Amino acid sequence: MSTWRRKALELFYNIRFTFLHRDASIYSLIFELRRKVVQSHKDNDIEYLDKIYYYAEWCFNQEKRSYYIWNAICVGFYEHLVEDEIVRHAIPYRIRPYIFEQVQPLLKWRLEKNEEVFKELLQQYNKINNTNFEC
Repeated sequence: MSTWRRKALELFYNIRFTFLHRDASIYSLIFELRRKVVQSHKDNDIEYLDKIYYYAEWCFNQEKRSYYIWNAICVGFYEHLVEDEIVRHAIPYRIRPYIFEQVQPLLKWRLEKNEEVFKELLQQYNKINNTNFEC
């Protein structure tokens, strides 16, 4: 069993059917986690949110071991966090600066039609994390 599946099974046994079948890719899991992150924010399910963001961070940190996993979490998860307002407002609290720095171009691209929303996100992120990211 692949490492990403073993890690996911530890954290997300309840949704194992989305990623354990033979044809499933990491994207199968990531798409489900995107849906779950929105619902968990709405439900204020901190425990599940912790698991989701922990897994996303773990995947992000696999860049040297597996570019496939790293790329999947960047384009399949992080870049989509700006699509839902409740999730977008959580980014400064949930995404570490070293990750935010690298996914910032993806977030900006996703919000290209609403540059003001991106600027607001950036200002909020900088304020909360004592960072100085620029557009």
